[in-house]
Amino acid sequence: MSNPTYGKKSSTPKSIIGLQQQENPLIYWILMGVFVLFLLWSPLWAALFNGQQIAFERPLYEAVRWVSIIMLVLGIYLFKNWKPKDLKDWYAILIFALPLTYLISLIPAASHYQALNMVYIYLIYAVIFVIGLYFTRKTRDNSIIQNTLLVSTYFTVFFGLFHWFGNSKFIAAALGWLIPLKSPTGTYLDAVMIDSNGLRLTSFFQYANTYAAFLIAILFAAAFLLVKSRKWYVSAIHAFMLVPIILSFFLTLSRAAYVILPVVFLIVILCLKPYRQIMYTVHVALAFIASMAILNKVTTIGIAVNGQFNGSESLKGWMLTLGVSILVAIIATLLQHFVTPWLQQKLNSFGQRKASSLVMPAAAVILGLAMVLIFIGTSAKNLLPENVKIRLENINFQQHSVLERATFYKDAMKLVADYPVFGAGGGAWYSMYEKYQHNPYTSRQAHSFFFQNIVEVGIVGFLVLVGLLILFFYTYIRNYVKSDEASRDSHFYYFIIAIALLIHSILDFDISYVYVGVLLFLCLGAMLSNIQPKESKKMKNVQAIKWAYPSLISVLAIVMFIFAQMSLSANASFMKSLDMVQQQTSKDYNEIVTPINKALGLRENPDYAQLKVQLLQSVYSQNQNQQFYDEAQNLLVKTLAKEPYNFQLISLQMNQYELLGDKKNLLKLVEDQLTNFPWNMSLYEKVIQLNTELESYDAALGAYQKILDQKQVLASLPKEQLQGRAFDITPKINLNVAQIYFNQADYAKAATFIKPLLTADYNDPVNRDMARWYIVSLQKQGTTDQSVYDALIATDASEKEVLAAIAASAK
Repeated sequence: MSNPTYGKKSSTPKSIIGLQQQENPLIYWILMGVFVLFLLWSPLWAALFNGQQIAFERPLYEAVRWVSIIMLVLGIYLFKNWKPKDLKDWYAILIFALPLTYLISLIPAASHYQALNMVYIYLIYAVIFVIGLYFTRKTRDNSIIQNTLLVSTYFTVFFGLFHWFGNSKFIAAALGWLIPLKSPTGTYLDAVMIDSNGLRLTSFFQYANTYAAFLIAILFAAAFLLVKSRKWYVSAIHAFMLVPIILSFFLTLSRAAYVILPVVFLIVILCLKPYRQIMYTVHVALAFIASMAILNKVTTIGIAVNGQFNGSESLKGWMLTLGVSILVAIIATLLQHFVTPWLQQKLNSFGQRKASSLVMPAAAVILGLAMVLIFIGTSAKNLLPENVKIRLENINFQQHSVLERATFYKDAMKLVADYPVFGAGGGAWYSMYEKYQHNPYTSRQAHSFFFQNIVEVGIVGFLVLVGLLILFFYTYIRNYVKSDEASRDSHFYYFIIAIALLIHSILDFDISYVYVGVLLFLCLGAMLSNIQPKESKKMKNVQAIKWAYPSLISVLAIVMFIFAQMSLSANASFMKSLDMVQQQTSKDYNEIVTPINKALGLRENPDYAQLKVQLLQSVYSQNQNQQFYDEAQNLLVKTLAKEPYNFQLISLQMNQYELLGDKKNLLKLVEDQLTNFPWNMSLYEKVIQLNTELESYDAALGAYQKILDQKQVLASLPKEQLQGRAFDITPKINLNVAQIYFNQADYAKAATFIKPLLTADYNDPVNRDMARWYIVSLQKQGTTDQSVYDALIATDASEKEVLAAIAASAK
C-alpha cells in the first residue's frame, strides 16, 4: 500500500462535509460522555457474550439500553448537524442493511426469541459504526475515543494478569462494586480457566481463543502507536504494554491465534513505509524476545499460585513482568527517538522506489519461517513452557480442533441448503445444529463469524455483509494510498484492530461477544471517517433524507429503549421466581408464578415458559386439576410454535403425554423429534421402549438398527477427531430388544443377546431385569444358567415368582 509520492495533503471543503460539528456542544458532549462510559463498561461483563442463555442475557439488554440512549442523543444531534452531501454519508445509511437482514430472517426463524435479540444486537453494531464514522474525524474526537479504547484494552490485559498471578481476591475487593463476581469464591469467574490443556488466560472474556484475538489486535495497534508517536512518554507507555500483551497472548494457549498472528503482522507492515517497517519489526521482535525470556517462569508461577496462592511467588511474577516491561520500554523509547529519525533519512530515497515496501515483509516471512523451524524442529523448543511447547507442536491440519471446525462448517452448509435465501434467523446455529451435525459434538457456536452469519441470514444477508466489508476496506485502502502520512496515521490504529478481529473471526465466534462486535464496527466506521470527502449529487438532491435519517435514528432509539426496559424487567421478574424455586423460600404456587406471569407478559422467553410449565406440571401431579394441565399445554403449544427446536420444551411436551399415559401421541412426538435430534440417545431409548410396549417390534428394531448405523458413522471419524457426546446403546435399550426377541418366541436369540451384557451386580434394576429374561429364555429352551439363577435368587427369594410371571406371559 506504500505510495511513492505519499500524496498531497488534501483539503476538506466545508460545503461537502456531511456532519457539521460544534453547533450544539452540549448535545455533543453528552453523546461523547455516554459513549465513553459505554466503551469502558462493556468489556467488564464477560465482554457481553451472547451465549443465548439466561445467564448471559441481562448484560446484553443493559447494552441495548446504553446504546438506545446514545442513539437518541445522536438522533437529536443529527437533526441540527447532519447535512448529507458526502459520499460517506451513504455508508451511514447502508450499514443499517445489516440489522435489516436480521429483521427479515425473523420470518423463518428457528428461534423467534434469539432472532429478535440479534436484530437489536446488529442495531447496536450499526449505531456504533455511525459513531465511529462521524465522531473520529476531528483530532480531538479521535483522541477521546482512541484514548478510551487504550484505557479499556490495557486495563483488560492487567485484569487478566492479576488473575494469572493469583490476585483475584484483591481485584474482587477493589472492583467488586463494578464487575460481576460469580465464582463460588466470590471472584470473577474463569478469568483463568482450566481445560484439558491446563490453565488458560481469558481475562474478561472467559474464553481463551477470543481473548487471544483481542490481544493480537491490541498488540499490533500498540506497536503502531509506538512507532508513530513523537512524544517520548507516549512511546514509553505503548512500549511498556508490549510485554504484558505478549505474555498474555502465549498464556491463552490458542493455537489458531498463534497461526494468525504472523498473518496480521505481515498485513500491518505492508502498509508502512520501509523505515517504519524496520522499526515496527524491531520493537515487536524486542518485545517477543524479552517475553520469551521470562515466559517459562511466568507460566510456572501462574500455575503454582492458581493452585495454592503464595504471596511471595505472586510478587515475584509481578516484579519479573513489570521489570522486563520497563526495560523494554526504555530500550524501545531510545530506539524510537534516536534511531528512527536517522533511519528515516537514510531510507528516504529507497522508500520512493516501487515495491520498496515489499522488501521488509519478504524478509519477515523468511525470518519467521526460520524461527518456526528452530522452535519446532530443534532443541530450542525446550526453552518454551511445556504447555506452550505442546500446543505449538500440535499445530497441524489433523488436530482435533481443525477437524472439528471443518465438521462445523460442513454442517453449517447443510443448514444453509435448507434455508438458503434469508437463513433461519438469529441464533439458528444454537437452535438447530443438532439436526445437521455429523457426529454428536456440543457446540452452541459455529466457530466462525461468517459461517454463523450465513446460517442466520442466508445467502442474501451474507452477501450484504461481505459486500459492505469489501466496500469499506476498498474505500479505506484507496484513500490510504492517496493520503499523506499524517492523514494515514490518524486512523490506521482502527484498521489494525478491525483487520485482526475479522481475520481471527473466520475461525472462531469472536463476534458473538458483543463487545468485540462493538470494537469491530467502531473501527470499521472510524477507519472510513478520515477518507477524502467526495460529493454525492444523488444525496444532495434528496434533501428529504436530511430529516428522514435523524427521525429514523430517533424512532429506533425509542423502540430499543422500550425493548431493553421490557427485557430487563422480564428478566428481573423471572429471576425472582427462579430464586424462590431454587432457594425454596416459598412453596406457594401463586406467589412463585406471579413474577413469571409478569415476565411472560413482557417477553416470550422460552426459559420463562419452561419454568412455568414445570410448576404447572408439578401442581397437576399433586392435585390432578385439569386446569393446570390445560394451562401448561396451551403455553407449550404457543411457545413451541416459535421455538420448535428447543429440546427442553420438547421434553416438557413429552412429559405432558406421560402424565396422561398417552403413549401413542408420545411415540409420534418422539419419532418426529428424532429427525431434529438424530444423536440424542434419550430419544432412541424412549422410541424403542414405547414401540416395545405397544408391540410395534419392527419399528423398535428399526430404531435399534439406526443406532448401529450411527455408530458406524462414528467409527469412520479420523482418529484425531473426538466424537463428542456419548452415543452408545444403553442397558434399557438392550433390555427392550431382549424383550422383543422373547416376545417373538425367539428364545435362543434372546438368551444369546443378553448373556454378554450381564454383570454380577443384581442389585442394579436393569441388570436384574436382564437376568430375569435371560433365565426365562433359557428355561423356555429346556435349560438354565445355574450360577446366574442362584445369584438372582440370592438377591431376593421372591425372584422365583417374578420368573414364573415372565414365563407365563410368553405367547
